[in-house]
Amino acid sequence: MTTSGYIDSYYTRSLKDTSGYAPLKGEVEADVCIIGGGIAGISTAWELTQRGLSVALLEKSRIAWGASGRNGGILSAGWAGPDSTLFRGGEAAGRALYDLSREGVKTVIDNTRDLALAGVDPVPGRVSASRYPDAKGMQETVRSARMQFGHEKEYLPTAELRKLVNSDRFFDGYFDPESYHIHPLNYCKGLAQHIVKNGGQLFEMSEMIFMDHDGAEKITRTTEGSVKSKHVVMCGSGYSGKEFGRLYNSLLPIATYVISTKNLGGRLDGLMNTSAAVADTRLSCDYFRVTPTGELLWGGGMSGLAKSPPDLAALMKNRVLEVFPQLEDVDVEVAWTGLMGYARHKMPYVQQVKPNIWAATGLGGHGLNTGPAIGRVVAEAIAENGKRHELFAPFDLCWNGSVFGPLAADTICAASNFSHKIRERFSRG
Repeated sequence: MTTSGYIDSYYTRSLKDTSGYAPLKGEVEADVCIIGGGIAGISTAWELTQRGLSVALLEKSRIAWGASGRNGGILSAGWAGPDSTLFRGGEAAGRALYDLSREGVKTVIDNTRDLALAGVDPVPGRVSASRYPDAKGMQETVRSARMQFGHEKEYLPTAELRKLVNSDRFFDGYFDPESYHIHPLNYCKGLAQHIVKNGGQLFEMSEMIFMDHDGAEKITRTTEGSVKSKHVVMCGSGYSGKEFGRLYNSLLPIATYVISTKNLGGRLDGLMNTSAAVADTRLSCDYFRVTPTGELLWGGGMSGLAKSPPDLAALMKNRVLEVFPQLEDVDVEVAWTGLMGYARHKMPYVQQVKPNIWAATGLGGHGLNTGPAIGRVVAEAIAENGKRHELFAPFDLCWNGSVFGPLAADTICAASNFSHKIRERFSRG
């Protein structure tokens, strides 16, 4: 099998493992059935096989076909919402959640090294940048990370920031040495190979169409087969269907947009004087990085309504030119979109929704650390009666707003962007 079935992107064009997995046909048995082959499902499967359990994973398309394999590639600690959200369960729980997010980063780096995953190519560092003067805010972010979580970041005043990212769009910022950027599709595909080596069963083009999960023996059906298991983990996110029941009604699919250029050679010399990833501080921020092969990969914007704009490449190039007008003549090589599954409280869903039926989803906006982190937590709970999933008890399933959810999300995003634009305008006089 080639890259057939994947959305065209920088990641598919630089994919190391193009092999595939056969659809499920007939009945199989496993200790755990995992629904969804993104980074949460793959991570959960890996952690379970490491604990001696058998797994059968169902993916309705290809491994990491959705947002897990076509995102911005940024791997960093923290969660999508403000740090204050973490403390709903108390100070100790808040610190433990943050530590778990750091553990997720370490897990990806450790797996990449220890399993020699080809083409993941972790590059350290992330710069966060404000598009208006915000020395006090950035300094407070750095101080809070150190005091609350023991996470050391470096404040970057305007002059220092612009030495790294030479654009008058940016003012104050900070540098996080614990962050990375990676090739997420190569990570997921590489980990999938090792799941199979450990006896795991992976099935592509095997959409779950029916679940009978009320008895002690769980039956999960596809069009041509079924899985009989003791446990089920539901990891479908932005592309999950109504078969997920209440979980489906608790996820808000949000579109994000990404492009990559051709190899720019020396065109970025003097503009990007860092190999670190960069992201601004807006809600629908720009995030960008130079790939190990020399392309400028740029993501930005989000929408609950505009799933795939017809002029995406032009829209995204305009975002690039706002920051680097010197790149006006640079061509966009490929543009793509992806749907992320968000929860309204901006935390993932990690819980047992029925006896032996688990949710491990809602990764929208969190970065690539979250799937490995929650996959480990769920595997601990199933295999070892672990209790770390209780950290997520304050973040129960909440209604996504149905048809009004995407409109509300876009309204909130537009209001936030408008506020930023006002502050940017005043900063430029």
